[in-house]
Amino acid sequence: MPSLKPRPHSCQRPRRAAGFTLIEILVALVILSIGLLGVAGLQLRSLQTSHSSFERSIATLQARDLVERMWANEGILYDAQGCVVTASRDLIVTNWRIEQVATGTFANQGWMAVLATPDTPATPTSVWTITISWNGRFQGKAEQIVHHFMLPPPLGRITCPA
Repeated sequence: MPSLKPRPHSCQRPRRAAGFTLIEILVALVILSIGLLGVAGLQLRSLQTSHSSFERSIATLQARDLVERMWANEGILYDAQGCVVTASRDLIVTNWRIEQVATGTFANQGWMAVLATPDTPATPTSVWTITISWNGRFQGKAEQIVHHFMLPPPLGRITCPA
């Protein structure tokens, strides 16, 4: 009987590989790298927004500092008739500005603060306005906060002579 020998390996048909091809791996790497770039972009935007929030918090604290100085110096802020003494107000604001610039919080960022007195000087209990503006470090655009406050009425007269 003839012996059945197995065929030699060279004559056998090659099997298809069961793993990944190089093209599939490259496509997966491209998709993964695009996703990672998106995550990195989100992280950068998150840091920028966080720093902008920090700058706004500092500006708000500066505004509150000026309000507290105005309240603390209320005795020299009004004259005997209950009118705002411009020189005293300017002295308080000047000292406040000097200290804020000395801290260097918004150094080289175009920091500016404006104190607007009430529209009607006859009623010193009207609303005062502090506007603090600066150039944002990351966005490079001008940002500002506007803070409104009222001072307690002076003792004695509440209206200034016209």
